[in-house]
Amino acid sequence: MMIEKELENAFGLSFAISEKTEKNGLPRYLTTGRTIYTAQHEQFSFFIVKLQSAIDSRILYKEKMLYEDKLGVPVAFWFETLTKNNRNAYVKHHIPFIMVPTQIYLPFLGILFSRKFSGNQGNSLLKLTSNAQMILLYLAYNVKADFTKKELSERLGLNPVYVTRSTKELVSRGFIEEKRNGRSVEVGRVIDSKELFELASASFTSPVSDVIYVRKTEDVTRLPKASDYALSEISMINPPEISVYACFKKDRIVDGFEIVDGPEWENPSAICKVELWNYDPLKLCDNGIVDKLSLYYSLKDTKDPRVQREIENVLEEIKWQ
Repeated sequence: MMIEKELENAFGLSFAISEKTEKNGLPRYLTTGRTIYTAQHEQFSFFIVKLQSAIDSRILYKEKMLYEDKLGVPVAFWFETLTKNNRNAYVKHHIPFIMVPTQIYLPFLGILFSRKFSGNQGNSLLKLTSNAQMILLYLAYNVKADFTKKELSERLGLNPVYVTRSTKELVSRGFIEEKRNGRSVEVGRVIDSKELFELASASFTSPVSDVIYVRKTEDVTRLPKASDYALSEISMINPPEISVYACFKKDRIVDGFEIVDGPEWENPSAICKVELWNYDPLKLCDNGIVDKLSLYYSLKDTKDPRVQREIENVLEEIKWQ
């Protein structure tokens, strides 16, 4: 169908779509002037309801609940055009929507794009920049609703220019919103932190840029614990033979590390592994351990089933704000 090609061309996503003819006892006002499609993405099925124009988010939310009650699966709404206010209101009220070729919000699939992607380009552009990921994690961890860009710059040690670029990136994705408060511009979450994590999960990447072996010194052991060494502190997994720490790759302390080129020939208690991160782990760490979401993404692709099991448990135990 044409709708399938539009989705694939715009977002690089493959859907199997067909028009639905049975109405499943839906009220007439939920079918008149609307086209309903059945859609499948991989093994997941849902419905798409094509509307002629945008509807107030409070009304559309009630209609969404009626559709899902009658159809028994999630429902997304298809629009030809949407205003910025429409989009923000729908995200805030958790109303899935599609607007080709620029917007797609399907939280039940963990998908949100807010710019045009095509083919393999979509997969790479979907990933957040390092500074944007750091800011989004900070917002997810904190109860406070809104922060000025100056506050974010000071708390995260980021150049104000980078904060502005990163918050613009996050706003364009629909992950956060901006609002003016007097002379300041504040940014904050649109949804609660757990939903934000689920929505943005496909956009996060491992913070680890490189891993080096260094001689154990006080400077190294004062760094936040990382990788399976950190995991052993908060789970049932045994600690690794060689301890692991995390450090911002641009930190001047890196220049003072004594690199060990042949770690296999060294006494494990005399050396450490240091992960060089794309953002400063100290700004998000908790009790000397890297933050749990960054830890999760640094270990997510490990082949060790024990680590996989424990890191998933850590994720489930996070107390979302």
